[in-house]
Amino acid sequence: GELLAVMGSSGAGKTTLLNALAFRSASGVQISPSSMRMLNGQPIDAKEMQARCAYVQQDDLFIGSLTAREHLIFQATVRMPRTMTQKQKVQRVDQVIQDLSLGKCQNTIIGVPGRVKGLSGGERKRLAFASEALTDPPLLICDEPTSGLDSFMAASVVQVLKKLSQRGKTVILTIHQPSSELFELFDKILLMA
Repeated sequence: GELLAVMGSSGAGKTTLLNALAFRSASGVQISPSSMRMLNGQPIDAKEMQARCAYVQQDDLFIGSLTAREHLIFQATVRMPRTMTQKQKVQRVDQVIQDLSLGKCQNTIIGVPGRVKGLSGGERKRLAFASEALTDPPLLICDEPTSGLDSFMAASVVQVLKKLSQRGKTVILTIHQPSSELFELFDKILLMA
């Protein structure tokens, strides 16, 4: 696995690049029909990319009244194959909770920022990664996973992503101003002007 940081100033096209790589529609952006996206040296189409890639958006989308565990069980129920039993899905949820260090907050309600107290910003980010990690995709794309977090929480989020990359996943993230501590965690850096 590998952890790639895409860096650049605001408006440099970092999110647009991630959207293009993941075959997500980017408003106002035209991708040439002759362009080719490749994965491991092989051409890949949108359907195959969606099967192999998880995309964590900058803004979290949660039902604030659920606990972190309830959210993950709901995600597993609707996103994992119907051939899996509910028991197998719950076992996968338990594994992801452990992998992403969510054990202490699994029974805490997610909450609504500014309205209902719940998970911290860092816990919400880790929950967003956990939601995508349920299906065990080999590629994880994260748009600004540290935005809005203090330096301690930003470091813990990037350390979780580094841990995923060390387990064989390719992780691509956009980031604005990483500290020197975070900078050392990246395997590769792509600078955009």
